[in-house]
Amino acid sequence: MKKFCLILFVACIGCSKPEQVLVKTQLVGDGSILKITGVDSTILNDIMRNDSAGLQVLFPIYSMPADTDMKDFQDQQPGKYLLKRGEVFFMPDTPFKAKQTYFLRYYNYALSGDIWEFIKINNHKGKPPHADYTFTP
Repeated sequence: MKKFCLILFVACIGCSKPEQVLVKTQLVGDGSILKITGVDSTILNDIMRNDSAGLQVLFPIYSMPADTDMKDFQDQQPGKYLLKRGEVFFMPDTPFKAKQTYFLRYYNYALSGDIWEFIKINNHKGKPPHADYTFTP
């Protein structure tokens, strides 16, 4: 009976789903740098250690088109990413335009739980679910 309770306890802990990551964006300085917070700094450090371009894949930034139905077809905003004290800073190659809306697209792959659930949910045409965070300089 004790072994059964131990196995049940371990199974319950292993099946718990991770919490949703709440990404926050904020323009800093003179509005030319975007600060991105909310993601665990351990994960960010691992991404930077393995691939310096990983932040560009995790936090792509786009310009919002006039026809918002076309936002999935926009080119990514070029720029440099910097990780400092668990916060990500994005410095665009060309300054953000005043009164132009931009958005950061964040795919939270951790929400799917385990690899089999991720495959089951995303085993269809299209892209995995994402959240878009808009900002205007």
